[in-house]
Amino acid sequence: MSALAVAHPHAVRPRRLRPVPDLPPEPPVTVTISIAGGAAGRDRVLAALRDLVDLAGAAVEVAVDTAEPRTTGAIQLDPRARTALRNGDQLDLSRLEYDLLLFLARHPRQVFSRSQLLSQVWGHTHTTNRTVDVHVSRLRTKLDDPEVVTTVYGLGYRLADDAAVAVREA
Repeated sequence: MSALAVAHPHAVRPRRLRPVPDLPPEPPVTVTISIAGGAAGRDRVLAALRDLVDLAGAAVEVAVDTAEPRTTGAIQLDPRARTALRNGDQLDLSRLEYDLLLFLARHPRQVFSRSQLLSQVWGHTHTTNRTVDVHVSRLRTKLDDPEVVTTVYGLGYRLADDAAVAVREA
């Protein structure tokens, strides 16, 4: 018997492929890219996208919106003057709302329990933890940004990673 006639029992046998039925067209995918660095950075990214579209062929369509992103301005905190400004306009924060925002801005990416915030911002723990919740809610409302202070469920609060809050230190 020839060696070619005997197949190994574990040998991979070629499979016959079935034709794939026509599928409905995929819905379009929208990709939004925010580009920092001004016009030069935007021009480089757009040139790279055009090259990519040229390589992909007619299946890709590009629509470019060069409008500036709609974001609220950064908040500037000045502890010496005890002011909070956004786009040059003073924010109307109570003493405790200001102190809470300042404390969180000075400790980015740190989570604080309600008890820790009562101790550090209020200076005492003789009140209920609900006090912190109320002040966080008011602060979010006054800043017109419900995500500036992030709730870490089961733990407490922290300043959001993308919160545009800067502290002017002398």
